[in-house]
Amino acid sequence: MLLGLVSAKGSPGVTTTALAFAAVADDGLVVELDPSGGSIECWTGAAGEPGLTRVASGLRRPAGQRAVVEHVVEAPHGVRAILAPTAGTFAESTVAMTRDRLAPALRDLDGTTVVLDGGRWSRSQPTAHRVADCDLIAIVCAPTVHGVEAARWLVEPLQAELTGRLVVLLVGERPYPASEVASAIGVPTAGALAWDPRGVASLLARGNGRGWARSQLARSARSALAQIRELIPATEEVHRAG
Repeated sequence: MLLGLVSAKGSPGVTTTALAFAAVADDGLVVELDPSGGSIECWTGAAGEPGLTRVASGLRRPAGQRAVVEHVVEAPHGVRAILAPTAGTFAESTVAMTRDRLAPALRDLDGTTVVLDGGRWSRSQPTAHRVADCDLIAIVCAPTVHGVEAARWLVEPLQAELTGRLVVLLVGERPYPASEVASAIGVPTAGALAWDPRGVASLLARGNGRGWARSQLARSARSALAQIRELIPATEEVHRAG
């Protein structure tokens, strides 16, 4: 499964959502594709050259999944990730280098739930293609007037870019429920993640362990990921057949 996460202006938690999904999946992998720069290295202190830089270079050759798996790290502990450069200038150029090559390589990772952290998305970005080939793209937004309005303006341009399905993923459950948000935006929701700063802190500091697994964020991430899986089987088969 290839799941893309993006946000609109002022939306919360795309990277933490990606980490949460990868942590609760049986075989999860986060790939940072935010052209404004990666965050996981800063949060976790992961050392070494950002893996996405090496992946982008390796994809120039017919290396397939080998170009990906060689550069996976655990950041935080127990969560597999490919990290982007933290500086926006380098991150944007690195993401641009993956065009048309990254998605096929990621699809070679059979049984892996790959979560692409696309960051804030705009059709005018040179790297707007970065999530286009996902089985499903989720707009991450807060269920507030500001969050819903910002997400609503992403729907039409995203639908023009993508080949998979588009949904909204909420962070928090107030003040508006998922049914009202779906009606206002015009696309279905894939549930809501708990607003759980303690759960986020536990995952980043101690990794994917028992404490994290019992958190509200972990429980809600499992539920949302299950809903997403129900939405995309047909789409995923189309990609594999192509």
